[in-house]
Amino acid sequence: MPEKCISLADIDEAISCDELDNLAGIVQQIIYGYWDEVEVWPEFPAPTADTPMTLDQAGKWDGNITMKEGKRAYRLVVTDGAGTLTITDQGEAGGESVRYQLDVERAKMSAVIFGFENATRGRRLFVLVQDKNGTTYLMGDKLNACKRVAADAATTGTAAESDVNKTPLRFQYDCARKLIYTGDPEALLTAAQSGNNG
Repeated sequence: MPEKCISLADIDEAISCDELDNLAGIVQQIIYGYWDEVEVWPEFPAPTADTPMTLDQAGKWDGNITMKEGKRAYRLVVTDGAGTLTITDQGEAGGESVRYQLDVERAKMSAVIFGFENATRGRRLFVLVQDKNGTTYLMGDKLNACKRVAADAATTGTAAESDVNKTPLRFQYDCARKLIYTGDPEALLTAAQSGNNG
């Protein structure tokens, strides 16, 4: 094992064109699935026997999610401009971790969205959410699942000119590290075929 797990490096001011782009918010869809239908999970990044990780390597999951044969992930389109992902440091010294929390809304209460809530209540999940800069975040890993937890109340609203009939949804996931997912979330929307996992 190298002396240090991660090599430090200079972090300069953003100088490329794409680094100057920084748009708030998440894209209008999330991708989700049942935790126990995943065949292969990405791993935490780790140094090699004699080489520490770069800062870039230390901030990314190693590998991609693949689903069990015949299983797939699903898309949930949410209300644009009404979602946010937060990643918050937590824990005491020697036991620090991070909490990923995704808050989204689905305009209008409906049987389908209530059915989604019933199907995911108490279930272990994974969720992939992408920000409007194109960065994807994974909620869930091989040991710790993402959960849908209590959010604000679904509401009819009161005033037609200022309120929205809506269903808020909240997902939480505790992880040892802050990490980016670099796989293709859209690939998970097709059922996995035999021999294509891993």
